[in-house]
Amino acid sequence: MEKPIIDDTFILKKGEGKGAWTFVEMPILTNVPKKRNSTVRVRGFIDSHELKDFNIWAMKKGTFLAVKADIRKAIKKEQGDSVKIVLYLDEAPMVIPEDFLVCLKEEPKLHKKFMAFDDKRKKEISDWIFAATVDEEIVRRIGKALEHLENEKVKLS
Repeated sequence: MEKPIIDDTFILKKGEGKGAWTFVEMPILTNVPKKRNSTVRVRGFIDSHELKDFNIWAMKKGTFLAVKADIRKAIKKEQGDSVKIVLYLDEAPMVIPEDFLVCLKEEPKLHKKFMAFDDKRKKEISDWIFAATVDEEIVRRIGKALEHLENEKVKLS
């Protein structure tokens, strides 16, 4: 069974000044994958309201969840009210595009080497290949990626 990264009750807070955000301040999260902008993709619930495709901000002073007006309206809560929050990491599984996978399987050593990479590195390579918009460029990039797997001195570019 999946374990939540947050399962607790918090108080809704609001920043100062006009247009200030309403948010929940939670404990610092360690050992969660953060994106470059310090966000963490989550899913879960705030009271009975479901959160999908949602980001929280992992900062040095804590973790913050912005609570937009539509959510506050749905749960009938405002600044100062307590809310029950249950959050899970929302990690999309790593999917290797079929075209690239077919080529990798033709080269068992390269396939094994690629599959040994962590998901982040596999995603970087796959994203680079399939960021191309023309089939010919995708084919060229697949070839370049295979060369890179064979000899890491070959740069992906």
